[in-house]
Amino acid sequence: MLRHDNLTAPLSPKRSRLCSRANAQAVAARMFAAGARHVSVVRTGDILQPFQVVPALVDGPNVELELRYA
Repeated sequence: MLRHDNLTAPLSPKRSRLCSRANAQAVAARMFAAGARHVSVVRTGDILQPFQVVPALVDGPNVELELRYA
């Protein structure tokens, strides 16, 4: 995992919106609606990409959201 611990400049408003959990959830919903059978939103710990949307089920404490067909 790539971390940016020494990042001192504030994030731009656009980057803040793109890095938000709400945006990750919207991307996951679009992937699911487009036919992905499993989608997970995972916390990464990286300030520049705090959430990652993965087209698979992920097991672990960093999972924020799972979408799956029953």
